Amino acid sequence: MKDEKQQLWIILLIVFIGFIGTSIAYPIFPPLFLHPAAHTIVPLSWNENIRSIVLGLALAAYPFGQFIGSPILGSCSDHYSRKSILTISLLGGVLGYFLSAISLQFNWLWILILSRFLTGMAEGNLAIVRAMATDLTSINKYKSLGRINSVSSIGYIMGPLIGGFLSDDHLVSWFSYSLPFYLAAFFAFTAVILAALKLNESTQVSSSANISILQRINLIARFKLIFESNINLKYLLMISTIFTFSVDIFYEFGAVYLTGLWSSTPAQIAIYNVALCITLALGSGWLPHYLSRYFAISQVTITMMLITAALLAAMALYLSPIFAFILFSLLGFSIAVATTNTTIQISNEADKLIQGEAMGAQLSLRMLGDSIICVIGGFLIISSVILPIACSGLVALIAAALYRVKIMNRKGDLPKKNIDFLGTGR
Repeated sequence: MKDEKQQLWIILLIVFIGFIGTSIAYPIFPPLFLHPAAHTIVPLSWNENIRSIVLGLALAAYPFGQFIGSPILGSCSDHYSRKSILTISLLGGVLGYFLSAISLQFNWLWILILSRFLTGMAEGNLAIVRAMATDLTSINKYKSLGRINSVSSIGYIMGPLIGGFLSDDHLVSWFSYSLPFYLAAFFAFTAVILAALKLNESTQVSSSANISILQRINLIARFKLIFESNINLKYLLMISTIFTFSVDIFYEFGAVYLTGLWSSTPAQIAIYNVALCITLALGSGWLPHYLSRYFAISQVTITMMLITAALLAAMALYLSPIFAFILFSLLGFSIAVATTNTTIQISNEADKLIQGEAMGAQLSLRMLGDSIICVIGGFLIISSVILPIACSGLVALIAAALYRVKIMNRKGDLPKKNIDFLGTGR
């Protein structure tokens, strides 16, 4: 048990370092694309509509990479070795961040977008660390998965602060847009060292041992098998995807909302993000476990989905920077509980031998939605920067309605059908 606690702390530290790197870009891209200065990566000849569309593509590249990488990395970790696959993916993250820094330094727009895609593929490894957490048999999933979400949120506090301030040359003359990405590459390399030296080799062996790499890359077939194996798991993955679709609209375009309405600087955007991430961290770390003592997990989940929808609607209807700051803070609690609970439910429904693949499927579907969001959002903000936030609230409401119908009404009625993910029963 003591060894598992030590492993969890190492996993949490790797997650923390990873999410610092992931979130460094959030306060940088909206001002970079929407308010370009002379000699930047975005040509001054481009009008506002073109810049908005390319911003959407740049934001979409990272989650689309995670959509491709997450199920493949998660599935490979079930069979080959969680530690080895995690270490390799972290090395890919080092390369991706370094390419991003170089492209920003030399104004290579399309290399920047490619580097964000490659970084996203590598950082589909969140599926691996979540699977590692579920492998820790002596630690409650509310604690292990909740702490991963909590540490992720703390990383989201540090990342935008680092990105927002170190990219602002008004603060220090030699700060630049490329500097935070060089630092992210260093953080990712530190995570490689931690994974290689401190993590134990997993003894997990999947029943899908005979699946080839090419079969693992066939995402459509893999998702079909997951969906057919367990109807409750299928609906949980669908609803989780829809709810996180709402959450990620807010994540991706909250900075655009602030920039478009009040011309917020990267440093100002970082402050709003700190408020959000503090409550995300507090909410993920203890609130789901605390509420589980008094209420059923399904009751808590649907309530938090509805609260999220209401807070997003309020943000779209009442435009005030102070009120927006309060709503950013409150949203952290409801989002944290709903996302942690749905992850726990997905893990509980999935067979133990496919935890990596199940976690990968959840993250992959989320990232597919996120990449679609970024592209569509680039067109939506042409009409209004408020429109993505309003859509976010509507999608959260849809997720709550589907959860009520498909999970709360059906839970316990549908038998689980175990398969070996090669197409035969076991």
